[in-house]
Amino acid sequence: MNIPEWFQDPRIKDISPAKLTFLLNLAQQIEGKNQKQAMPVLVGAVASASRQNLQFTPEEFQLIFEIMKEGKSEADKRQMDETLKKAQKMMKGKK
Repeated sequence: MNIPEWFQDPRIKDISPAKLTFLLNLAQQIEGKNQKQAMPVLVGAVASASRQNLQFTPEEFQLIFEIMKEGKSEADKRQMDETLKKAQKMMKGKK
């Protein structure tokens, strides 16, 4: 298993291990996919998180995305921001 650099960031130390493992698996599933390809994976992840009773706070979600965006190109950052917005809308709809 290839552990991404963001997974070692000390800012995520207060996020539960179950959530981090979930995110690591999700990151591996969407790696290299464009937004259109990643959205079905994200939709499935939202449902899976719900079944596992994993609820991310908006602050956790924002922090993780900020860490993941570090070192990316501006185009990649914009795409990640759009993906985050769509994921947040999906999560609000599942509550």
